[in-house]
Amino acid sequence: MAKFYTNDNVALDYNVYGEGPAIILIAGYSGNQSTWTAQITPLLEAGLKVITYDRRNHGLSQSVDYGMRISRHGQDLFELISKLKIKKPILLGHSMGASTIFSYLSLYGDSNIQAIITEDQSPKTLKDNDWPYGVFDSDLSNLDTAIYKITHTKLTKLKLSEKIKSVISANYKVFNFQYNQPLLFDSLIQDWTDIVSLERVEHLFIAGGQSPLWPIGYNDAIARLAKYGSAITINEAGHIPHLEAPDEFNREIINFIKSVV
Repeated sequence: MAKFYTNDNVALDYNVYGEGPAIILIAGYSGNQSTWTAQITPLLEAGLKVITYDRRNHGLSQSVDYGMRISRHGQDLFELISKLKIKKPILLGHSMGASTIFSYLSLYGDSNIQAIITEDQSPKTLKDNDWPYGVFDSDLSNLDTAIYKITHTKLTKLKLSEKIKSVISANYKVFNFQYNQPLLFDSLIQDWTDIVSLERVEHLFIAGGQSPLWPIGYNDAIARLAKYGSAITINEAGHIPHLEAPDEFNREIINFIKSVV
């Protein structure tokens, strides 16, 4: 493991595995690097350099009482890419990790990005008259209810393997949901649909068919926003397909990566 300091003096923990074209794995809200345990070896065997990191206030990275905005998380991703001098990485983000990617794109565009994979996350979280796909069918008027449900709902539908559970348990770090609620609030009110529509790289949108967060059809709708978007659904999985159905998830992302690298 290694650490680097952001330009606002926050220590972020990261790991680099292997050589080859780079892929950066970004965990979701409250998650850490260990949640990618089932992806690292398959991606290495596919010839990729795999980079994981903990976002600020997550995992082994430093917790601070500032920068609780998803735009800051996009900036942190940019600084990691700059620190490691990575040319055109593939970005793979789950949930708020995907929102981190949308934030990065809003700040820096995709000129230094090879391709994008986002998992069970919409670029627009709340529904309105023009967008019917709100998380928990929520709009701005019941945002507080959505925040409560996100932190009190069982997100998986399939049973995790004992091996995966063991690794996650061994690397468990307490996450203070109340303390970090401003970050969740800020992320939920964003709308990056315009950013997705401007993308110039291939983007694979992956959904869990049994996700408790999103309504049926949302994933195909967001894929249609992107000029080079494609959508797949892992039918039996909930919100975390890469942990619930890792073999199917890995097969899909590796096939996608082989088509763009």
